[in-house]
Amino acid sequence: MAQKNKKSRFGNPAKAAADAAARGKVAPSSADERLQRAMESLAPGFVAWLEEQSRPNKSIDTSLLILDDFFDMYRIIEPKTDPTALVPEAVAEVMEVTAHANPLGVLTLRAGVRDYVNYLAHATLWTGSADDLAAIQAELARTGRDTEGFDADVDEELAVEDYEFAEVYIPELTQEETLQAVFEAPLWKNAMALLDWIGDGKDLTADRTLQDSVGAAATLTHSGLGVLSEASKFTTPEEHDGARLGIYLEMLDVAGLITVGDSQIYVTKPVVDASADEDDIIATMRELIGLYIFSVTLEGSEEGDYEYWQLEMSDWLTQSSSENPPEAAPIIQALSDPESVHPDLLAIAQNIAFWAEEGLVTVGEFIEVPPIFRADVFEMLSDDLPVNAVGPGAAFAE
Repeated sequence: MAQKNKKSRFGNPAKAAADAAARGKVAPSSADERLQRAMESLAPGFVAWLEEQSRPNKSIDTSLLILDDFFDMYRIIEPKTDPTALVPEAVAEVMEVTAHANPLGVLTLRAGVRDYVNYLAHATLWTGSADDLAAIQAELARTGRDTEGFDADVDEELAVEDYEFAEVYIPELTQEETLQAVFEAPLWKNAMALLDWIGDGKDLTADRTLQDSVGAAATLTHSGLGVLSEASKFTTPEEHDGARLGIYLEMLDVAGLITVGDSQIYVTKPVVDASADEDDIIATMRELIGLYIFSVTLEGSEEGDYEYWQLEMSDWLTQSSSENPPEAAPIIQALSDPESVHPDLLAIAQNIAFWAEEGLVTVGEFIEVPPIFRADVFEMLSDDLPVNAVGPGAAFAE
């Protein structure tokens, strides 16, 4: 069982007393004491519920700490706090304030509080109205979900027009700067290497897959993972290489660079090398990166009907394309110590590592979309989502 008494004040009167002393040695109010007692009684069941979902101890400890932070803010807005009947407006205000102060932190806060509210509903401990529960769950559902890691407990739909995306900052680049960035991009290097390998043609199996898929995958040697290399431990090399090859073959096929026949796959257009026409090089790269952006954000969506994970990852991509990109530290932490973070954040970190591998983002102190790809991010997302572009290059992207 998670050692909540070591890290959370739920069930730890000594920590609660220390907190009170730190706030000026003012005796806690009766409302604070009631909240403390209520949470001490709720915590064991909440922990057991998380354990039933195979949550690691560190993740459970994190969930308890998140509730500490949440109720510290919530009770300022709603002094007569009933932890089993939260007020939707107060929950939304906590999330809004947190989002402005810490855009990355609100993701974890929403996820942790959503766990708690879902536990109350599951255990029939919720004492508020059904309408209030539905409103709170809809607000907390904005953390994102999909079948590959995001929480899927909440079924409420999120209105796209209510989702606030960061403004994409597009700088002006010279032709020379653009070409240099193209030639340095892992996605470009890998695509050209795979085209060169395919050459005059490679044989397919009866189900039209490459006979030498290992040889094809071996051409994809370029990667921008860098500090996110811990992402490799979440899958086998064979699974990773197969999935990556599939993405490249699909991009090259849709872009018209290869043709997949009944028995062979072959190059439709010559390999675009450094000696080719500059405009052709840039146009080819924009086609490929556009297809890649779509595949990792909106693929499978219908206009006006999006999964939460699609909106969440599109939001991360616009943040990374903005003048205020997100810090990389929490993503690095999630990959290096997955048991210490909420599963939603881990799923997002794995997706961002997927982007970084092909060079869609670079990861240093911040997670940033390279300037060359900012216009493509805007163009691929703006037709479906309320995304705006700013900066000296914005006029050319609209």
